[in-house]
Amino acid sequence: MVKSGITAAFFGAMLATGVSGHMIMKTPVPYGNPDKSPLDASGSDFPCKNVPYDVKAMNNMKVGDTQTLSFTGTATHGGGSCQLSVTTDKKPTKDSKFKVIYSIEGGCPGPGPGNDPPSTFTFKVPKEVPNGESTLAWTWENKVGNSEFYMNCAPITVSGGATDHSAFDKLPDMAVANIASQNQCNTTENFDYKYDKPGEYKTVIGNGPFASLCGGPAPPDGGQSTQPATMPSTGAPSQTMSNPSIPTGSPNPGIPSPSANPAPSAPVAPSAPSAPSAPSMSTPDIPSLSAPPAGLVESSLTTLLTVTGSPSIPAAPSGSPSTGGGGGTCSGDGTIVCNDADQFGICNHGKVVWEPVAAGTKCQNGKIAKR
Repeated sequence: MVKSGITAAFFGAMLATGVSGHMIMKTPVPYGNPDKSPLDASGSDFPCKNVPYDVKAMNNMKVGDTQTLSFTGTATHGGGSCQLSVTTDKKPTKDSKFKVIYSIEGGCPGPGPGNDPPSTFTFKVPKEVPNGESTLAWTWENKVGNSEFYMNCAPITVSGGATDHSAFDKLPDMAVANIASQNQCNTTENFDYKYDKPGEYKTVIGNGPFASLCGGPAPPDGGQSTQPATMPSTGAPSQTMSNPSIPTGSPNPGIPSPSANPAPSAPVAPSAPSAPSAPSMSTPDIPSLSAPPAGLVESSLTTLLTVTGSPSIPAAPSGSPSTGGGGGTCSGDGTIVCNDADQFGICNHGKVVWEPVAAGTKCQNGKIAKR
């Protein structure tokens, strides 16, 4: 009894996964007379099962018109995912480039778990496909059973399409799985599959769970949907870069405000600090020197005053002499001493040498000020 149970289970599994679950594309009408089996895993019959490219019926397709995808066979292996692709080669070889025109993620060729009839789908040939004779391929990666790859091909004649290949060449390449001669992509049983590049024209109808076609978690939103001459619509981050925002609040020292109109910087003496934007500035501290040459400090200050305006300097202490002539005595080294409004001097070791004030200024109360 045990042996009979094992035998029945074995043949039941074979029936569900291998014998009666195979499918053939019914419409569009395929080349020749393909059988229901998947392609050989080695890739020896890739593409199109190496059927003779005998045209039993030409499938005339106008861009934008609704076309029908239907199947012959029983059991849908629980579904899986399918693609429709086109190559402009009339007799495709392993080197032909198939470009995706429609992807069905999950529930294809039907969602049934067992020997259920397949579904019928509709699609449209997109405007990117060139006019003239081409080959359309239906490919399928099944959900339940052995990891297989099904492919049938059909002759088509396109009208109302592109006059060159520029947009067509930008469509994503047909996905291939479980074919050793093409790549190392292998599906995992019991999943509906998300394509990395399903293309702009697609539908998602499976119940899942979803996984990436080549294993691993499913890419978000069915992967990257490629549109000719545009950015991908899903699955890829935006390539638009925004300008960094400029923070508000206190400005960064040394970085001018974008809206400011600063006045030109005035030249200053080498030993003076950088001049602020205010119209006046304080006189820098002058270190004590041993017996500086007569008139050096006064001459330097005269130049500084002429350029920068009237600095604010501490007033001379009371009792400072204010004598006429070429010079005099004073107290309070480093202070300004006035000799009437037109002359000034800087007290240096108790002596002062008079100098005329700059035009437009006057000496008053130990300060140089504008008249």
